[in-house]
Amino acid sequence: MKYILYLLPVLLLFAGCSSSDGPDVKGSDGSVSLSFSMLTSGAITSSRADSEGHGETDSEYRNFEDGIDISDLGVFVFAKIAGTTGDEKLVYKLTNLLSSDDARINVVGAPGSYLVNLMIRREDLKEILGGYDISPEGDALIQFRMLLLANCSSPGTNATAKWDAITGQDFPTVIDQLSEWNYAMSYIYNENGGPDAESIYSNRKKNVPMFGTNVFTATEGDLYYSRPENRVYLGQMDLLRSLAKVRVVDNIGGKNEAGYPRITSAEFLSSQAQARQVPAGAVSYQNGQQVHTPNIFEDNDLILAATYRLGTIPDVSVMPGTNHTGDVFIGFVPEQRIGHPNNNTEEGMPVYHVTIANQKADGSMENLDYYVPMTGYNNGYSSQNFSFGDNILRNHIYTLSVSDFGALLELTVDVVPYRSCVLEPFFGLERD
Repeated sequence: MKYILYLLPVLLLFAGCSSSDGPDVKGSDGSVSLSFSMLTSGAITSSRADSEGHGETDSEYRNFEDGIDISDLGVFVFAKIAGTTGDEKLVYKLTNLLSSDDARINVVGAPGSYLVNLMIRREDLKEILGGYDISPEGDALIQFRMLLLANCSSPGTNATAKWDAITGQDFPTVIDQLSEWNYAMSYIYNENGGPDAESIYSNRKKNVPMFGTNVFTATEGDLYYSRPENRVYLGQMDLLRSLAKVRVVDNIGGKNEAGYPRITSAEFLSSQAQARQVPAGAVSYQNGQQVHTPNIFEDNDLILAATYRLGTIPDVSVMPGTNHTGDVFIGFVPEQRIGHPNNNTEEGMPVYHVTIANQKADGSMENLDYYVPMTGYNNGYSSQNFSFGDNILRNHIYTLSVSDFGALLELTVDVVPYRSCVLEPFFGLERD
């Protein structure tokens, strides 16, 4: 379902003082260091299922669906004493790993494996923890919350200004401010690209926007005595894609030697042209969970706002288990309602537009256009209600598979969540 970043670790280590071999490593300059590593890969190692029992599914356009542009990665670190009331307070904010000139940060490594070192004044940390000073004898658990947004800012010169406007000093306030953000599909959608997905869905931005947050705890002793060679491992963090994927599968039988009949193009008629980077209920989002409520940019009356062409993918990239006799088309869309415009049950939104080319017996060609609302479709025998649900949800995949055609199509539909993946070094990090 999600793109996993391993955070190795968040650790607080005191810079060395008068003794290099003693246990007391309290820094003479009154500073502490916070470090974590980011590893990425494409290897699938585990799968989960959401509450509806659907197995999670792989990516098909890997660089776009799983890649992270590290020049557009917002990292927020919050802390508090575990078990205490109140919100986690902001410890550190970093929004550009490549170009930051902040003397408190040091980034080493290469695409696929990075070590980020941050320095925090001891007095600042003490203030963040409500006046509590970490000691090796302390028995408190320190709670850290990580918040990451990848590929989420506007392209061009506005990115820095957008990050600078996030001024909250605790987790709920930062989430409230981020909830005002919106993401134009024109950042990634190239209407002049195609016919392949890589040409269509790679514009000024090259990767899907993602969001993730998780809570970790560590003992005072582990934090106090941690060293670069003996880090505190806190666990893993998942990133939730902020868009949904839609698919059209050509599974039409009886093709001739020239490959006809076949689907030659597919489009998605959408009521939304923009998305929200953070999910609904982001302040209470639990790491590793799918969403079941959409965060829709503009909850309009299901009027047409944008048409997105779907692009073909190489056969080797098609999700395992997908029966297909022709091309598979994919695209990426914002969360939106599935319903009837103006309560007119004769119409539905959003809509798949499928074009089929057929070679007739006399050798002449015909192009047939079909419009399939996601609310349901009359296949010529009976009215078919679809199982897509009431909304298109982020990080889910919506598939329409066409098996036959005539006056109307014969088809099946499916919806599944993305699958979790552990990302191996040297895959998925994009540099501008």
